[in-house]
Amino acid sequence: MKEPVKKLYRELQESTGFYQESGNLVASRLGDALKSIKGILARLKTVVLQEGFADEAQEIDFFKHQKPLFVAEQIYLTEYATVLLGKPSLGEGMLEGYYQEELKRLQSFINRFGFLYQCYKLEADDLDSVLFLRDAGPSGMLLPEISGIDPSFATQGDFLWAKFMAYERLMTWVEEELRRLRVGGVAPAPPPEGGPGVLKWTGETINLVEVAYGIWLTGQLNNGQVSITEIVEFLEKVFRVRIGKPHRRWQGIASRKRLGYTRFLDEMKAGIEKRIEQEISK
Repeated sequence: MKEPVKKLYRELQESTGFYQESGNLVASRLGDALKSIKGILARLKTVVLQEGFADEAQEIDFFKHQKPLFVAEQIYLTEYATVLLGKPSLGEGMLEGYYQEELKRLQSFINRFGFLYQCYKLEADDLDSVLFLRDAGPSGMLLPEISGIDPSFATQGDFLWAKFMAYERLMTWVEEELRRLRVGGVAPAPPPEGGPGVLKWTGETINLVEVAYGIWLTGQLNNGQVSITEIVEFLEKVFRVRIGKPHRRWQGIASRKRLGYTRFLDEMKAGIEKRIEQEISK
């Protein structure tokens, strides 16, 4: 991504993270979250129209890989809130049936555009000039109808790619909810303390937050296409520790000017350098 686009995407992730609690969007905040995303998308459009693209390859990359990340967040939050608010209030059997129907609905959409979904999954580039260039014209392919498209900031395929991203994420969440129901409404028990192969983070959790943000800001996972919330949740599961809301822990890091913003990472760096120096001096 260009640096202005990267900056906006990080702002998007921080913004949507602020409107979520324990991984669940609070329904009353959905409007604020979507308003925030809409504002960021407007600024993204301004960047695109002002800076333009050096060539067709750069334009294709933006509309195939970058813009869909922003729109996918918008679609996911809307769909997620719809599923959440539509849940039946009584009976686990009814809830399980409800989630199964939602999975069928999501899968039905993917099946409808099965050929293009395979192109999306395989990162195929055969149709890039048709799907991700603004002046490509009508493609003749089956694509979802979208009203009010701005031709200066949209292509035939960028919205569909965003919808694939959002629906995959939503299906993962629904499947996880089904698993929780089937084990009595709680997540599976963690592995026993101290067993073979079990690692537990025993340092300060703020240190792990530094690591999480370091991984995120340097784009080390999934080519940078992963949120700080997802990284934190992954580290929580791996190291069996509760970190909490990333944006709140970030505020703690940002406020410790006297101790240094990256105290733990600096300590790691010093430890590695000391070890190398000791080995060299032998």
